[in-house]
Amino acid sequence: MNIDWSQLITKAMKDAADQAAQLAAAKADLLARNTRAVAQIARVQERIDTIGFGIEVGEATEEEEAEQAALLITLKAWKKYKYDLGKVTVQPTWYQAPVWPVEPPIPEIVAAPMLRVDETI
Repeated sequence: MNIDWSQLITKAMKDAADQAAQLAAAKADLLARNTRAVAQIARVQERIDTIGFGIEVGEATEEEEAEQAALLITLKAWKKYKYDLGKVTVQPTWYQAPVWPVEPPIPEIVAAPMLRVDETI
C-alpha cells in the first residue's frame, strides 16, 4: 500500500484554515462597518455644512438651525462609533468573538436621502 503523504491534512492544518477563515470574515465585517460609518459621517457633515452656509448668509430657517443642532449630536455619535470600531481589533476576543460597538441610528435627511442598493449601480 502506498500512502500519498502530500494529501495528509492534520488537525492543526484544519484548525489553522478555520482560524484564517474566521479572521477573514471578521476583517470583512469590520471593513463593512467602517465603510458605513464613513458614509454616514460624510452625509451628516455635508448637511451640517450646507445649513451652515444658509446660517452664514442669513437665509436659514429656525427649523434648519434646529436640524443642524440635532445633526451635530448625530455626527458626534457616528464619529464615536467610528473611533470605537478602531479599537475592536485590540480586544482579547478579536477575531473569534469581537464585541462590536452599537451603530447609531441613521438620520433621516430629506435633502440627502440614503441611496437604495439598486440606485448605486
